[in-house]
Amino acid sequence: MRFLPLPGGALSAVTMATIALLGGLVWGTWKHPEALWAPGDLSRYHADIPDCGRCHAPFQGPIAARCIACHTADRFAAGAKPAVSAAHRRWIETGQACFHCHTEHRGALAQITVGALVNPHGEFVFRATGTHSCGACHEFGPERGSGTRLLDNAPVRRLLEQGKGAHGRGRMARCLSCHSDGTAPP
Repeated sequence: MRFLPLPGGALSAVTMATIALLGGLVWGTWKHPEALWAPGDLSRYHADIPDCGRCHAPFQGPIAARCIACHTADRFAAGAKPAVSAAHRRWIETGQACFHCHTEHRGALAQITVGALVNPHGEFVFRATGTHSCGACHEFGPERGSGTRLLDNAPVRRLLEQGKGAHGRGRMARCLSCHSDGTAPP
């Protein structure tokens, strides 16, 4: 099979375009790495992390040792239920990769634990109440699915008062008719 020769100057044009593309990638990586390479916004849990290198190694992705630098076994013991703390301690000791159970870069209000209960009210409820967990408004039974109880505390009372009854029991399913983008209606 014979190929026709390239038109004059084609090789130099391809070379210049390649150099320009690589130069742009190098400049963008150096000047604005998050804008060029980030797959999405961080969750509310990690929004205060200033740069990618705190969690990621170049060309390797997230590194468990970097997660453990912030999320120590002692921190889990102090802030988590005993079963969660024990599981994380085992995973830390065996060097399990955190991203087997946790995801990131799915937005500020995303749930980052794979398989976790999904907020039935929509993630915007955390923003509306100023809370960060379901346990801020609900008390859960000992078994998954064994029922919940609505707490009588400041975030719950504020939500009920501000909604003038719209946030009452059984009415949250219609929330998106007023709060389509997670903010208060006009």
